[in-house]
Amino acid sequence: MTTTYDRGPAPLVLGAYLRALRQAKGLKLCDAAEFIRSSAAKLSGMETGQVAQPWQDVCALARFYGVTDWSTIVGALRLAGQQPRDPKRRTGTIHDNTEGWTDRMPACEQHASAICVYASATIPRIVQTTEYPVAQLPLLPSSTQPQDATVILDGATLLRTFGNPQAMAAQMAHLQRLGTSPFGPRILVVPFQAGVIPPPGNLHRFQLHGHEVLAEETWSALYTTGPDSQPARDRLAAGLAAAEDPEASAVLLDIARRRFEQLAKDPESDPLLEELTA
Repeated sequence: MTTTYDRGPAPLVLGAYLRALRQAKGLKLCDAAEFIRSSAAKLSGMETGQVAQPWQDVCALARFYGVTDWSTIVGALRLAGQQPRDPKRRTGTIHDNTEGWTDRMPACEQHASAICVYASATIPRIVQTTEYPVAQLPLLPSSTQPQDATVILDGATLLRTFGNPQAMAAQMAHLQRLGTSPFGPRILVVPFQAGVIPPPGNLHRFQLHGHEVLAEETWSALYTTGPDSQPARDRLAAGLAAAEDPEASAVLLDIARRRFEQLAKDPESDPLLEELTA
């Protein structure tokens, strides 16, 4: 009987990052593979986390793709170093807190075939408007968003004003449009009074090349796979269970939009707050 071991998150995250860098430069697999004296098939395997990612190749590719900051390259090399050859020793948890982590997280979003994100701190990148003021990471163009996407918003995200009320009103309207579009992600709201403990930041579940990766995003990223991801998986399931359906969520988003519009006109008056928190 053959035992299949969890590959761990490191090769999947690093592979997504390398692919994102290559595509950002408009390079074909064969062009990049030639630079490291390899084959397109092997480089494709590196990008999907299916074959080894030697640190020499990772360093050479990063420089070839235009990464000049050495600390960012070291961050990528750290992921390459967390992949023991013995699959029994591979870890199901990596803490990515080095330079470049804010590029590696969007790379996972870009190349995931499915995403579910539970947000308690900020509006997730995949549904942010360009006016949303706290976008610290690059926005995904709509053409790269996965077809299977679910966004769970903790009720508190509908209350906080980031930047100014006008921007927040526009963000709520954007979420309404996405939630009612047949091509948009599912937008679900966990009511403020549901009593569910949300994640401390934003919690992601990615499907990367047939593997499930959980990622907890705060001021860094904590990636888990296999048994290590069970606590994060449970928290995500609790959010899904407590969330309103898309229609009821759209109603809450509409109240939030009208509230921010009112706050833009009269910051001292907040008559709709009770409707969101009752």
